[in-house]
Amino acid sequence: MAYYLHEKRRNYYVEFGQGRPVVLLHGISNSGRAWSPQIARLVETGFRVIVPDHAGHGASARIGAPLGIEDLAQDVIALLDHLDIESAHLVGLSLGGLIAIELALTASARVDTLVLANSFPSTSTDAFRALADQWASTFRGNDGPVKRFEGAWPSNVSAPFRASDAGIATWQTWHAIAAMADGESLAYIAQGIVGYDSTNRLSTIEKPTLVIAGSDDRISPPSISRDMSLQLQCAKYVEIEAAAHISNVDSADAFNAEMIAFLVGTESIAQ
Repeated sequence: MAYYLHEKRRNYYVEFGQGRPVVLLHGISNSGRAWSPQIARLVETGFRVIVPDHAGHGASARIGAPLGIEDLAQDVIALLDHLDIESAHLVGLSLGGLIAIELALTASARVDTLVLANSFPSTSTDAFRALADQWASTFRGNDGPVKRFEGAWPSNVSAPFRASDAGIATWQTWHAIAAMADGESLAYIAQGIVGYDSTNRLSTIEKPTLVIAGSDDRISPPSISRDMSLQLQCAKYVEIEAAAHISNVDSADAFNAEMIAFLVGTESIAQ
């Protein structure tokens, strides 16, 4: 099955492989297709890979009201329940990292480990509120998701990747996904995620965590990820040289090496 229902929302997911489950959580206005550089590597390493599209994103149904980080986290729990999965490794990038943090805080029994990539602990700052308002306004305009994608692309991935064959192919695929996206739904997400703050709760998270930053990430600078890793009880910090905000795509080999080594290492400890 490709869909599950939660709170009357029909959300899309796809899964690959067998073994311990890994759930990959994408960033705002993107989709599970952003994880294509990771899926084969995880499967060949022996993991069951589950890739959802957040509500209002990708192939998931449109939404008609704002949804917050807590709501998106509850969607993940509903997906795990739908698949009869007791717990899973969570890998989240940007918005996906916030969702993973919320799950570790409120449903820790469902979380084995965390990989927090190019993320941040709070959306309650004035700067983020202004950014989210700008996103929502763009999303609601004519061809809003496409315009936001085109404007954000240079900040999201590195210049060498943009010029590569893989970068051009990725641009074409993601551009088409943006062209089919529902701007109103994405605007509701942008509005709904504002005001979340886990900063003072990070120290309560006991799960093994890998925090990944990109040295050239202008959206979530390395200093934010480094600070998060210092607050978490059991965290390793890695900074990928020359990676931008979507480091799993523009620096896939380095990202995969760090992620796989971490997940395999924690699996070995658990056994």
